[in-house]
Amino acid sequence: MSPIFLVFSDPNRRRVMVAGFVLSLTIFTTAPAQIPSLQTPTWTGIWGSSSTDIFMVGEYGAIGHYDGINVVPMESGTRIWLSAITGTSPTSIYAAGYNGLILHYDGHRWEKMDSTVSNDLNGIWASSPTDVYAVGDRGTIIHYDGSRWKQVTSGTQNLLFSVWGNSSQDIYAVGGRSTVLHFNGQAWQPVALPLQAHVVGIWGSSANDIFLVGDEGVIVHFNGRGWIPMNSGVQDVFRAVWGSSGQDIFIAGESGLILHYNGRSWQKQPVPMTEPLRGIWGAGPTNVFAIGEDGLFLHYDGQDWKSLSEGLQTH
Repeated sequence: MSPIFLVFSDPNRRRVMVAGFVLSLTIFTTAPAQIPSLQTPTWTGIWGSSSTDIFMVGEYGAIGHYDGINVVPMESGTRIWLSAITGTSPTSIYAAGYNGLILHYDGHRWEKMDSTVSNDLNGIWASSPTDVYAVGDRGTIIHYDGSRWKQVTSGTQNLLFSVWGNSSQDIYAVGGRSTVLHFNGQAWQPVALPLQAHVVGIWGSSANDIFLVGDEGVIVHFNGRGWIPMNSGVQDVFRAVWGSSGQDIFIAGESGLILHYNGRSWQKQPVPMTEPLRGIWGAGPTNVFAIGEDGLFLHYDGQDWKSLSEGLQTH
């Protein structure tokens, strides 16, 4: 059964129109939906504890686990779209999705948690099992303290895409209409950017080395003193960013685009597929993984990107 898409141009609504592509609201009928096979769902989030312990989440509640050889489908207990995943260890993993959905994995099974909200959640990040943040539509920010989830005041109604922190006292949430919020351990405060953009992804190597990515090839770098736009050389939409250090950073985006930063400049990397990429994560400079539409699963060994989508063993 195909999803129905409704599009709103206002970033304060369910999804935003960004540089010609749509982050869309998916509405399902009450009839049972057919969950795609493991190799075909759109993967939207990736996180791992090592290169042989990687979790992917995506449409229709799909969750897959990669052990370096096999991709094993996991029972999520839901058919709701999952947007993002994070963790602090193989037995402390959290996934976020539409309708306020939060799932927790304890090393044995995935179980639903009471998030206390119903807005779609788009990003999630944890500093520890007792300090987890998720962000989403209409400025939603919720925090888990190890006992329960609680909604906190964000000060905005703008859609929030991603959240990342350097520590429990130094966290950023980013979203539509150049929205950047900073948490200093006490409250969330707005951060002014020197440009207008929808900010979709964030990653940093330290408190003074943070990268924001978004629509129309936007990259903004925080060097500890200010936010400075960088030349990406492209106009594509960026979806996610990850790095092993401040001199080894990868960005994933539309049309199979992957950019790499070596500390001096951003360069396109040859990729064997052209499907849109949704997430990127690595265990080190020579073990980076990217995921996307139609079950796309790529691996970088320090030299080349190769597809792992075909020929995977599944069980």
